[in-house]
Amino acid sequence: MNNRIYVAIDVETTGLQSGLDEIIEVAAVTFRGRDILDRFERLVRPRQSVPLKITRLTGIDPAALAQAPRFNEIGADLARFIGNRPIVGHSIGFDLMMLRAQGMNFNQPIYDTFELATLLLPQATSYKLSALAARLGIPHPDAHRALNDAEVAAQLFAVLSERMLQLDLATLGEMVRLMSKIGLPLRDLFEEALRQKARNAFLEPIAAPPEPADALTPEPTPLRPTGDQRPLDLDAIGAFFSPDGPFGRTFPGYEARPPQVEMARAVAAAFNCSEPLMVEAGTGTGKSMAYLVPAALYATQRGERVVISTNTINLQDQLYNKDIPDLQRIFAAAGLPPFRAALLKGRSNYLCLKRYHELRRSENLTVEEVRALLKIQLWLPSTTSGDRTELPLIDREQAAWNKLNVTVETCTGSRCPHFRECYFFRARRAAEASHLVVVNHALLIADLAAASQVLPPYDHLIIDEAHNLEDVATDQLSFNLDQAGLLKFLDDLFQTGGVQVVSGLLSELPTVLNEIGGGGAAGERINAAIERMRPTLIRARTAIYDCFNLLTRFVQLDTEAGQYDPRLRLTKSVRQRPEWQAITQAWQNLNDILAAIGNELAVIEEQVRELNETTGALNDVLVRTEVLRRFATDVRVRSGHIIFGDDDSICWLTYDRQRDTLTLTAAPLSVAEILQSQLFAQKQTSILASATLSITGDFSFVKSRIGLDECTELMLDSPFDYAQQALVYIPNDIPEPNQRGYQQMIEQAIVDLAVAAEGRMLALFTASNALRQTYTAIQEPLEDHRIGVMAQGIDGSRRALVDRLKEFPRSVLLGTNSFWEGVDVVGDALSVLVITKLPFAVPTDPVVAARSEQFADPFNEYSVPQSILRFKQGFGRLIRSRDDRGIVVVLDRRLLTKKYGQQFLDSLPHTRVRTGPLAQLPGLVARFLRGGRS
Repeated sequence: MNNRIYVAIDVETTGLQSGLDEIIEVAAVTFRGRDILDRFERLVRPRQSVPLKITRLTGIDPAALAQAPRFNEIGADLARFIGNRPIVGHSIGFDLMMLRAQGMNFNQPIYDTFELATLLLPQATSYKLSALAARLGIPHPDAHRALNDAEVAAQLFAVLSERMLQLDLATLGEMVRLMSKIGLPLRDLFEEALRQKARNAFLEPIAAPPEPADALTPEPTPLRPTGDQRPLDLDAIGAFFSPDGPFGRTFPGYEARPPQVEMARAVAAAFNCSEPLMVEAGTGTGKSMAYLVPAALYATQRGERVVISTNTINLQDQLYNKDIPDLQRIFAAAGLPPFRAALLKGRSNYLCLKRYHELRRSENLTVEEVRALLKIQLWLPSTTSGDRTELPLIDREQAAWNKLNVTVETCTGSRCPHFRECYFFRARRAAEASHLVVVNHALLIADLAAASQVLPPYDHLIIDEAHNLEDVATDQLSFNLDQAGLLKFLDDLFQTGGVQVVSGLLSELPTVLNEIGGGGAAGERINAAIERMRPTLIRARTAIYDCFNLLTRFVQLDTEAGQYDPRLRLTKSVRQRPEWQAITQAWQNLNDILAAIGNELAVIEEQVRELNETTGALNDVLVRTEVLRRFATDVRVRSGHIIFGDDDSICWLTYDRQRDTLTLTAAPLSVAEILQSQLFAQKQTSILASATLSITGDFSFVKSRIGLDECTELMLDSPFDYAQQALVYIPNDIPEPNQRGYQQMIEQAIVDLAVAAEGRMLALFTASNALRQTYTAIQEPLEDHRIGVMAQGIDGSRRALVDRLKEFPRSVLLGTNSFWEGVDVVGDALSVLVITKLPFAVPTDPVVAARSEQFADPFNEYSVPQSILRFKQGFGRLIRSRDDRGIVVVLDRRLLTKKYGQQFLDSLPHTRVRTGPLAQLPGLVARFLRGGRS
């Protein structure tokens, strides 16, 4: 393998669109093993100007490009250099696409180092060329220059080839077997590695097929109560955070934060008194450690588990990978009893070994399934978690995961032959043995709703980012149904796929019964139920098509032509329309059919359970029967709420015109009663924390929304000096959002502000349309000032955009939705925060509309408080440390002209607020950021 000569290629371009963007630099190197044999490098003069973001990324001088040749002047030289050698490159498909657009053709083997790395380097945190080079110790001094990237790709290929030769014969053989099913280009590399290994087989021990890493690790001991009922010492908790306490002795230059100490004492008191606590802790308080310290002390002293729930992956990662390990080291240094922690996710995040081995044996695999299996094959020996986030699944490979993960429908629990090494149950056993268990809100509520017992029993709960709890609970407790889901249910029961091709539970049951000798009387009753169901299933398909055709016509008549993904809320008045009566009749017919199917499945389930108790051979069939029977019942009941009406549900239809699909949805009108009765009332300790829980100093709104009416309240100011570090400016001479000229005003204001601040700006939007309009309008004028523009949904992921703002502060970043919270840019890279519009929810949203009707004054009692909480989250993006300094500009004059405007301002930390003409703002920004007094 290392004796062949390859050519590595890389191009730099003006953008990512073939036929529109152009090549500005091309390079290639020939190499054998790790030795570079020859180099080719040329700048290419494009016909269009080079965007500033590309100039920054590559460092290529536009003046040098102006003197460079066109591609047609160097293309023949490049083709001669490449010859017919095998081509290597990182994400080489893009480079070749751009070269083909210039008329070049390639018929030789092509090997993508990105694809190869996703196989041979499972669990890498990033597969960017620079990240892989750093991980493997390959020098990469001049990233995003074509020659250097080509040389690094060559070195990466050589290292990965060496790693391939380190695989054992059994693994290489399995990789080649799977690759042969889809003709993967990398196949001949693995075949060559297999041949080389086979020639040396007598020198190597025979290896068994890969098994899960640390499968023989001793089982953790479940947590047991210690019997120590002493309350936590609040003074000792406070001392923990003192300069001469454990924190002070661990971190040089440590300074105690009084709000953090106050919160820690309050959390400890909540544990002692078993009283709910709600804490608003301003940015910089250090709330994570303020609840982790008393939680860990309480859990270790009493041997009782504490569950900590977050909304975002960022906070979950921070807690589990940074804060908790830091605290464990602090405990060890202080001579305190050690505590164990676990991260637990929902079932679908874990690999099911049984399904994995079954899919490997399948003869009918899709391309995506083979690719997923290849990655898992090389991941299994190193993973200890089986967590899909470790796997670099790309595009449609994600869908293949649904045939490989743990599901309620396929999990037989302790009856499974892989139970002992099962990743999900190992994670759950680790949680049972842990003092602190970190989860997310979605799992917390899903576990509550389905009683799925994913979480081990617990009596103490901390909910961070608690301001998101109502929304997450609404999503998790909602019910969605579409035609595809119902047809899949029927397919899971019985499906014909052509001549002599059948599948589904009903077709497999007779075979299973024959394998155990027929099943006697129970088998006869099962076969009789199957025969009774066959004509019912035919009627069910017809009924499903009838129902959805009627619903689709109803929505099409009701919604505006051309509206994207319109939603029709099903109110009493809608259900009273004459056309709806035909729908109710059709749905009643479908419900009757589902009831009949459910009854027959109940008969089958009872008989299968009886046979399974005798033989133990029907575990899989029993689980599938139970799940299908529950589905029939659940759909019949919950879809009935949507079609016939239910006072406690918000119901609507969503019609996607592009895909011609219709979805029925039911959401709870209120989650407060559910959370109160099924969550908070069941726990000894409930602690809710966030930086945004109050409206003008009052917790009542959030408390009422989540059902926590009686609790201790604590509001802690941020330790940051907002009066000196920040300024809020509201222009008083601008149009309001619904007035003419508003969008143009936003665009010009952002340009002027960005020029004054030299970039360093985050602008928050409430709608993607306005964001895209602004992006298009401001890009050229700002690039004329050498200020780059980046936007969510256009220029990359959130993390990539934030990283680029930190790297190139002379930039403007436009964001919506997720950018209102969780974005953390410390320092001068973010000095101006623009809030383009007050973040009111869309009033026609079915959930917003239905919940608004519960209030006497919906706008002021519901919409305004919701918007204030969102506004506070957005405001919190600016000041992230004691040294940060910046201006918040609110381009929404309603803060000044509407009565509710003062509530928004009163809900912010103590900050100076200025109003004045928009024209004065750029000068004010420039002076303020220079440190001058405004």
